[in-house]
Amino acid sequence: MIQRIQTLFLALTAIISIAMFFTPLATFFSDFYYLRLYLYKFENTTPGSDLQFSFITILPMLVLNAALVVITVYTIFKFKNRILQIRLVRFAMLLSMLLIVGIFLLYPNVVIKQTDAVSEFNIGAYIPILNLLFLFLVNQYITKDERLIRSMDRLR
Repeated sequence: MIQRIQTLFLALTAIISIAMFFTPLATFFSDFYYLRLYLYKFENTTPGSDLQFSFITILPMLVLNAALVVITVYTIFKFKNRILQIRLVRFAMLLSMLLIVGIFLLYPNVVIKQTDAVSEFNIGAYIPILNLLFLFLVNQYITKDERLIRSMDRLR
């Protein structure tokens, strides 16, 4: 389990997905507003501003990232069932793509329409792209292992 390279990539995916909870994803600023987008909240640091975004606005991203963490950790422990691992990794890749779309396309548009602000993406916004890269590598290595096992079965 631990000696396989895909386990390392899955662990890295889980760790940086957990780190995504604590890093700001984007900053929105204009003449009247200064907002920070976290995975679990919009932080309005403008003094005297009454602009608020509800928790329901952020909930889809929070659920997607939490599901990504759970799926990657679960996939690590399903090392004997490579076919299930491949399916779980592909589903995790889909979740990561949805996070990318949400962070870069949907949430900035919602904020910009309400505040007429300019967006600036922080390091946390690029974590799902890194996750997607790691998950792609995991998929390649698991598929390679599966082909090796099947070729060994043919030799028996």
